[in-house]
Amino acid sequence: MPGTSSDAASETKYAFGRFELDTRRRLLLRDGEPIRVGSRAIDLLTVLIERAGETVSKQDLMDRAWPDVFVHEDNLKVNIAGLRRVLDRGGRTSVIATVPGRGYRFIAAVERAAPAGERGGFDVLPAPPPLVGRAADVATVAERLGPGRLVTVLGAGGIGKTVVAVAAAHRLVDAFADAAAFIDLTKISDGALVPAIFASTLGVATTGEEPLAGVARVLGTRPRLLIVDNCEHVLSAAAVAIEQLMRGLPNLAVLATSREPLRLREERVYRLDTLANAPGGTPTASLALSYPAVELFVTRAAERAGYVFTDADAPVVAELCRRLDGMPLAIELAATQTAARGAVELLTMLEDRFRLLSYGPRQAPPRQQTLLATLDWSYNLLPDDEADLLRALAVFMGPFDVEGALAVAQADADPVAVVDALARLSAKCLLVAEVRNGVPFYHLLETTRAYCLERVERSGEGEALFRRHAEHVCALLERASLDWMERPAREWGAVHDRVLDDLRAALAWCRRRPADRLLGIRLTIAGSLLWTHLSQLAECRVHVARAVADLDAAGLAGSTAEMQLQAALASATMYTRGLVPEAMDASRRALELAGQLGNTEFYLRSLKTLATYENLSGKPASVVSRLEHFAQVAEAEDPFALPDGERLLAIAEYYLGRFESSRRRLEHLMQQARGPGGVRSTRFEIERTGVVGCALATVQWLTGLPDTAMRTAARMVELSLLSGHELSLSNTLALACQVALWAGRYAEAERYRDMLDEPLCPHDIDFWRRPFALYARGVLACVRSGPSVEGIGMIRRAIADLEGANLLLRTPHYLGTLAEALAARGTLDEAADTIALALDRARIQNERWCVPELLRIQGTIELAHDRADDAEATLLSALGLADEIGALSWQLRAANDLAMLWVDRRRGVDVRPMLSPIVGLCTEGFDGRDFVVATGLIGGGTGRASRHAQRQLSPRNARTGCG
Repeated sequence: MPGTSSDAASETKYAFGRFELDTRRRLLLRDGEPIRVGSRAIDLLTVLIERAGETVSKQDLMDRAWPDVFVHEDNLKVNIAGLRRVLDRGGRTSVIATVPGRGYRFIAAVERAAPAGERGGFDVLPAPPPLVGRAADVATVAERLGPGRLVTVLGAGGIGKTVVAVAAAHRLVDAFADAAAFIDLTKISDGALVPAIFASTLGVATTGEEPLAGVARVLGTRPRLLIVDNCEHVLSAAAVAIEQLMRGLPNLAVLATSREPLRLREERVYRLDTLANAPGGTPTASLALSYPAVELFVTRAAERAGYVFTDADAPVVAELCRRLDGMPLAIELAATQTAARGAVELLTMLEDRFRLLSYGPRQAPPRQQTLLATLDWSYNLLPDDEADLLRALAVFMGPFDVEGALAVAQADADPVAVVDALARLSAKCLLVAEVRNGVPFYHLLETTRAYCLERVERSGEGEALFRRHAEHVCALLERASLDWMERPAREWGAVHDRVLDDLRAALAWCRRRPADRLLGIRLTIAGSLLWTHLSQLAECRVHVARAVADLDAAGLAGSTAEMQLQAALASATMYTRGLVPEAMDASRRALELAGQLGNTEFYLRSLKTLATYENLSGKPASVVSRLEHFAQVAEAEDPFALPDGERLLAIAEYYLGRFESSRRRLEHLMQQARGPGGVRSTRFEIERTGVVGCALATVQWLTGLPDTAMRTAARMVELSLLSGHELSLSNTLALACQVALWAGRYAEAERYRDMLDEPLCPHDIDFWRRPFALYARGVLACVRSGPSVEGIGMIRRAIADLEGANLLLRTPHYLGTLAEALAARGTLDEAADTIALALDRARIQNERWCVPELLRIQGTIELAHDRADDAEATLLSALGLADEIGALSWQLRAANDLAMLWVDRRRGVDVRPMLSPIVGLCTEGFDGRDFVVATGLIGGGTGRASRHAQRQLSPRNARTGCG
């Protein structure tokens, strides 16, 4: 387990720059918001900060993060690299300096703050909000909430539902420590996307399973708390999602906020009242401040305008708050105007506006009338140019920049005037400003945005405004696609990731407007690259499928647009639903259209998708001819695409048992990646370098270089972490985990498996990640406690999942692992059937790479059936095939088993002539189990294995399906 901080640090907060480290809660915050980092990274950062300015040795760091466990220095490098990515974003100098040959030093200025207090250690929970007059509400909500309970905080917009919900969650920190999450439903407008927003917020892979099933699986059986905020605009979908999760998770607690009840049987409604008001005529400031409504007004006015509350203002402010019905948002909006207008003028203007309100809709609830009146009043304080711009800006769902503001402003607006109005709105706190990479961005508070959108609807300008917004988002993403090949993935994402929510909103608007079907199709095509970059392929598939269905009506069948959509649909379907026929059909259609239209980019992309489909479905031989065609086209028309074809060809050759050719290609690709002027490595969905490197690591292990393979795998995991590409990281981790299992490096295998189970990158979506993680978990269970029913069951379920997704590649090897574990457990008949199936499938799929190992396992099963002659013949076949294809690691294993068979059957036989030449080929891996056994057998010479070899071969140490 990771180490814990020392007692001296266990109650301490440290501040540096924009960051704060809370050692008690083991929480790192940036600008007050929690950042997701690993437990070991927290340990490393703690010791570096405790000794800021000093050089901390690598050994001291590893002792803190991995006490009583030996780990390779690469683990330290990976975690330090991860910390640097988090802490150095936007800076030119790292706060963690490397001291060559010695260790690391924390060089930023650090301030030690007070003990951490009661702040909660949540992964995705907003910071505790400042509370005025809500302590009793928070206490009641927290008391009503518990495992298996649903509480809905009910009230009008602006009444403070979110503030109370977040504060109640923080109060429950002990009951739900590090197991609470905040889901903001204002990010979507389409109820169909509610499951997707649950999954993406919680960092759950949107794989072939339904998103809510994935959420339930990740939440598991631990008591957990979900805060689901702003349900009212997707009420039915939110209610269905919450009900489904609670039905399957009895320990789940849900705290929802909404303007109306969810109407679920389990729901406990807590109706949030307005703040208590001072009675009319309150004579003094001190007495007025004893009432929460006045306290809130004075606090906010002082914060934003330097307002000083006096006895003279006390009766006026008390009346003002009373006329505002104690509505927190209305009070806060009024408070922003205090310095400019004074309390008396504000009260007069508000009274005028209330008289107009009597002609408003009678069916609206009184509190909603009051809030609308307050917002209307605050809005009408703006000059016309500011009001016009604020209405237009309300169309944005996410942050926008000056370019965005200019794009949605009225067509005849003067750009200089727009920029000036933007600055004035920001100064008046009607816009929230932030700087990203040196560029100012803005966003509206949700209540302000909702009010302005109602104004837009009444004005009749909505259609033109929403079209300008959709066209802007489309143009922005189309322009982004042009620099996709030129900019590093993280840099590209930092610029364009913010557009996702606006893309969703623009598409939702286009869906409601058949006349804008063409714009919706353009948006979908432009957005597919962003979804791919974010690994949000499940959402991509939904939108692309809709756009494909609209092609005929838009008159675009057979066009470039259809080609682009079919290509996107093929990839998104394959990586979310598995190798289903729909993915193959879409890819073939894209290939056909690309050929007809002469589009090389999409012709190659479709060839690559088809090759990937065929390879993963267990047809590596057919992949070779397809990729030879890929190479011919790329060499003639797009040489920059050649490395992607070479990568797939090298991997196909590896599965065909052509290790030498595969190794040469992979090493050449790695040299290209390190050289100058390399092309972008995420061109076709996968970040190439990490996956290429881990494929090379597998070939290195198979050909007798286990230590080199482990080092290569560790470097590739670190590189994939740095790339920030979730799909590629998932692939790299799975390959690295397999290498570690083969090498018997179970601590590393467990670490990689844990990263697959709870990805460091929150949107990992690769559709075979979960089955492989389950397989690795089963293998490790067999390693720890022998071939248990639980471990074998996990391996069996993983194989079934892979087969269900038509992902047949590597299943012969997994079946061999299962057969070996079954044999070790004594279920020999089932083991014999399983290894026969594995060999049959390997021959059908031409996966020669693992056949020597399968034959070795078959030989051990035959020996267990007292068929020694058959076993000897089978092991000799394994030995011969391993030698033929150059699989030295398989050869060494088969030789060990054959030697032991000879020792047991033929007392006095000399195994050295058979074993010694094979051992002589080994240039590393001398502490590995197979090498130790072999040298022990050689040392024993004839008749009996050495004592060390016997110990290695004892039942406790026997190989039990460990890869």
